[in-house]
Amino acid sequence: MKAHTTLTALATVLAWLSLAESAKPVTVSVYYESLCPDSQRFVVTQLYPVWQDLKEIMLLDVNSYGKSKDTPAGDGYTFECQNGPDECEGNIMLTCAKKYSSEEQYMSFANCTMAELVGTAAGARCAEVSGVNYTRVYDCFNSVEGQQLQHEVGVKQAQLNPPLIFVPWILINE
Repeated sequence: MKAHTTLTALATVLAWLSLAESAKPVTVSVYYESLCPDSQRFVVTQLYPVWQDLKEIMLLDVNSYGKSKDTPAGDGYTFECQNGPDECEGNIMLTCAKKYSSEEQYMSFANCTMAELVGTAAGARCAEVSGVNYTRVYDCFNSVEGQQLQHEVGVKQAQLNPPLIFVPWILINE
C-alpha cells in the first residue's frame, strides 16, 4: 500500500515537473528482491508503467538486494536471501543485467522477470524479449564478478538514510 501511494505521488510530482521547462530530473531509487511478491507487484504494475511514461524526467536507480546478507568466500561472497537461494541467484542476475544493458533493456528485462516471478528461470526468455545479451548476464551471475557486484549493491544499500526496513524500498531524490 505504501509503495502504491508513493508511486502515485511520484507520478503526480513528475508530471507537474515535466511542465516546468528547466526542471531537473527526479531521482527514483528502488531496492527490491527478485522473488518478493510485493516487489513484483510494485515493479510490474507501478514502476515500469510510470517509467515508460515519464523516463525523460526520471533518473532511475534500481537495485535488487533487499533483505539479503552476504559473507566473504574466497574472492567472492555467499548470499542468504529472504526468499531463499533462488532469490539470491535472481538478484545477482538482475544486478548483472543492469551492468550489461542499457536502461531501456534493463527495465524491460526486470519487468519481464518480475512478471514471471521465477528468478533465473525466466532469464533467457526475458533477455530475448528485451534485447539483453544473456550470455554476458549468465556468465556474470555465475561468477565471482556477479558476487562482487551484488556485494557492492549490499554496501550501497547499507548506507541508505532512512535505512531499508521493507521491500520494495523507494526513495525520491534520496
